[in-house]
Amino acid sequence: MLRCILLTTLLVGFDLVAQPVPNGLTSPDTVSYQTKAIVVTGTRAETPVERAPVRVEVVGGEQVRGTAISTVGELLREQPGLLIAPGSVRSGVQMMGLSPDYTLILVDGQPLTGRVGGVLDLQRLSVGNVERVEVVRGPLSSLYGGDALAGVINIITRRPDEGWHGRVLGRYLYRGASELQAEQLYGSDALEAGLLSVVRGTPAFAIAQDTSRFPYPASNDYTLSGRLRWMPSSALRATASARVFASTTRGELLQAQAGDVTTVNGSLGILDRSLGAGVEWLSTFGRVSAQLYGTAYREGYTFAAASQAVTDSADSFERRTGRMFVQYDRIVSFRNRAMAGVELLYDDAGGSRYPDRPLYRTLAAFVQWEGNPNDKLSYALSLRSDWTSAFGAPRSVFLGGIPLLPRLSVRYALSSRIALTATVGEGFRAPDMRQLYIRFSPAGAGYQLLGARMLGLDLRPEQSLSLMAGTTVAFDSLALGNVPFQHVFLDALLFFNRVRDLIEYYPYQQFPLVFTYRNVAAVQTYGLLLMASSSVELGQHRISVQGSYQWLAAYDERVLDAIAAGTAGYLIPSTGEFHRLRRSEYYGLWYRPFHSGTVRIQWDILPWNVRANLRAQYVGAFGDLQRASNPDIYSGTQYLGQLLDTPAELVAGYWLVNLGIEKQIPLAGNNAKLTIAAGLNNALDVVQPRYVPSLIGRQGFCSFGIEW
Repeated sequence: MLRCILLTTLLVGFDLVAQPVPNGLTSPDTVSYQTKAIVVTGTRAETPVERAPVRVEVVGGEQVRGTAISTVGELLREQPGLLIAPGSVRSGVQMMGLSPDYTLILVDGQPLTGRVGGVLDLQRLSVGNVERVEVVRGPLSSLYGGDALAGVINIITRRPDEGWHGRVLGRYLYRGASELQAEQLYGSDALEAGLLSVVRGTPAFAIAQDTSRFPYPASNDYTLSGRLRWMPSSALRATASARVFASTTRGELLQAQAGDVTTVNGSLGILDRSLGAGVEWLSTFGRVSAQLYGTAYREGYTFAAASQAVTDSADSFERRTGRMFVQYDRIVSFRNRAMAGVELLYDDAGGSRYPDRPLYRTLAAFVQWEGNPNDKLSYALSLRSDWTSAFGAPRSVFLGGIPLLPRLSVRYALSSRIALTATVGEGFRAPDMRQLYIRFSPAGAGYQLLGARMLGLDLRPEQSLSLMAGTTVAFDSLALGNVPFQHVFLDALLFFNRVRDLIEYYPYQQFPLVFTYRNVAAVQTYGLLLMASSSVELGQHRISVQGSYQWLAAYDERVLDAIAAGTAGYLIPSTGEFHRLRRSEYYGLWYRPFHSGTVRIQWDILPWNVRANLRAQYVGAFGDLQRASNPDIYSGTQYLGQLLDTPAELVAGYWLVNLGIEKQIPLAGNNAKLTIAAGLNNALDVVQPRYVPSLIGRQGFCSFGIEW
């Protein structure tokens, strides 16, 4: 009987879609470890964040209050150590120096699809129904598969309170997306339901810089998403979800390819659909959950002809995925939990870019053991084995002839305030559809992009090794002089990643110009991430502060080896003399800022229900291929590529400063309120359309919302 009570107590509510953050979470804006939040992403099961062996950073959905943030991409831009990849017209996340290809994006535990050029554009995800975002750094391939070499970002949508609730929000943004949101929620002991609709529109405009003009086309997009959760008993629950996103863009389209940002007149249509269903059964033997999930993503381009003598051209891309997933969790003892799962993945591509309609099938199995030997120590050991139809199984640690991808995370509490964390793990990523099978000829660009297998070439899967170690210090309260600081949190993290057989984009031939993909021996990224947050109450005022700083280094090991051997360099065109590349001249990989940081200051005037905020992001100098000036680098006959080897190829660093203020006004009715907000984005008027297309100068905004 005691065992039954223990199992029921610990397992009730376990779900890949987490329970709401408890009321004890005093500051949902804080990226926090010290609170009593329940997190799910790091271990695929609910774990109190203060005891989780895997580091999980929680970003509260409350951070969008009093701001013009309307998409997940805009929200993540302001988080520590997360950068919207510079030089890209799509808002993909760069984490720990690894490109957006290596970060898995989940929505309620299900993978988001629709990567183009390796990037998932997070501008198509509204924050309208986001409860929180969980960020896990480091390879989670042992649990989630190949796209999780850099980490996992899990976007968790809001669950309703008891009864009927709803809200309407309208926002205007100068030279940006104005929108209208409407959400309806219902909650009871047996049934939960939520429906969100979003309409956004952006007018056409142009930015002038120096002697160049950069057009931004008009666009309209629509989102409709819903979620249903049925709980007929404490032992059984079922969920269903659906999401549709549609977008149309017309005008002069920005394109980023091979380091160049160009424009072409035309239109772009996007249709993204997903449907999921799941069931969970709880017994004294543990929890069994099963899920089915499918997506269909389509992009279609139409390019206007330059003259009447030439017909319009079209280009399209389609991607369909299917996922079947079964997971079993069991509490082995009061301090140990075991988990095992099986996944079957189906993935195909079509459209003009994939006329051969290639098909991927993946079968994966994983296991995990979580332990708490004592009150100070917790750990999680996970293993995974993948088999893909294109490449078989990864070559990694073998146990009894079975290839396995391991990951070990450990947390040790030195005291109630100080904890040490460490993670070591391997990752595996098979080449994707684009790298193997794409056939793409951009209109007017004068080149082709062909997948490696279209040219009779082959690619090896990428494998990675990641090491992380850090420490956290947390105080519920700390007095400095006569000033009582609350929720003081300090965090330091050292990280190292080495990706073997990295797949890179390169010119295969010059006449005609053809690009394809190849494996690079290895690249490494390493750095330091510091984070701090606290708040102080001064009478009727509360001031909350967050800050972060990241130092990053990223290098190609082939180049480092060639420099050490004295063979890396290029011929000076004017003299024919060989210039030997020195170590001090090699700045590392393109598009990696050496320094970056964030600051967020929030001021709450409690009697007035007023909240003001200042948010600043610093992005340091980074290399951009558009500025490449020196000749290509060779080591003997080995082509090393266009390297970042002169300060002239760096884009200067910049500060992005945003300001906002919000006022809440209670209305007649139960918990009804009116919210009005206004503010200024990019207060310093930074304009960089060539190198950072999202920097278009100052943007004022205002919004209103009603909740009931």
